[in-house]
Amino acid sequence: MVLESKELLDELRPIAFANGFQLFGVSPALVPSVDKENILHWVQEGRHGKMDWYPKNMNLRLELEGLGFKPESVIALGALYNDPEYDALDLPYRFSRYAMGEDYHSVLRRKALCLLDFLRTKYPNQKFRQGVDSLPVPEKILAREAGLGWIGKNTNLIHEEYGSFFFISLIFTDLPLQFVASPAKDRCGTCRACIDSCPTGALEPYRIDARKCISYKTIEDRSEDVDSLHGWVYGCDICQEVCPWNQVKARKKGWKTEMAEFKIRDLFKKDKLSDLNEKEFQVYFQDSAVSRISYKQMKRNLNTLGRESSGS
Repeated sequence: MVLESKELLDELRPIAFANGFQLFGVSPALVPSVDKENILHWVQEGRHGKMDWYPKNMNLRLELEGLGFKPESVIALGALYNDPEYDALDLPYRFSRYAMGEDYHSVLRRKALCLLDFLRTKYPNQKFRQGVDSLPVPEKILAREAGLGWIGKNTNLIHEEYGSFFFISLIFTDLPLQFVASPAKDRCGTCRACIDSCPTGALEPYRIDARKCISYKTIEDRSEDVDSLHGWVYGCDICQEVCPWNQVKARKKGWKTEMAEFKIRDLFKKDKLSDLNEKEFQVYFQDSAVSRISYKQMKRNLNTLGRESSGS
């Protein structure tokens, strides 16, 4: 039996917004067939590169099986991480915006606690499980279905007002909610800014080849040597930076993060990265998304940038 949920959603939204989330939506716990096919083709073509973990747990990724219960609904949350101070940085290397504050995994879990406590108190016999880029589920697809935006040609989720610089967190539940949201209209139109601006040719409309992606090269590729980093040490924001929905819409509105944890840390405001030893690296980034790479990887990436800048 589907729960009449308008009243519940009206209670949940202000709790989410009060804790720094700007986006909120609900969708069925279901991955559309066309998206399942796209995921399978992407893997079959080897576009996931050396991310051997991706093809594993496909029942969870495609059918949402293995969460510990059968989910009926998904509550999708979005939190901006864009800090205006980023544009004022003057560094010889670049980091993705999302990695310049505290680790978003732990931050979003903390910020969603009030919401989860409310739900568990109100529905003690129901199950709830939060994921923050930690479960092998198609977060962008489910968030799209919840009305948080459309998946653009750069494969990022884009919101008409806020752009794409936001984190996604999903709460799975066996609570059968009535779904009031519909997926956002795709507004990419004929724009090719992201595709034409990718310096490694990783993009084609709505498809990405991870093997060519700078973000993949700097983070996921553990090889001794990498190339074509184009100034990036960790991640890459090029396909988002050139997007008109970030360049014009979100910038004009002045949207920025409401979470102090996502403000740029002082370390990035000074050119100190190349001076860090391994112990300092571990201390500085122990509570950062940057901890996903090793000190050795960071030095490899910096050395690659040095070679590229010198033309060798």
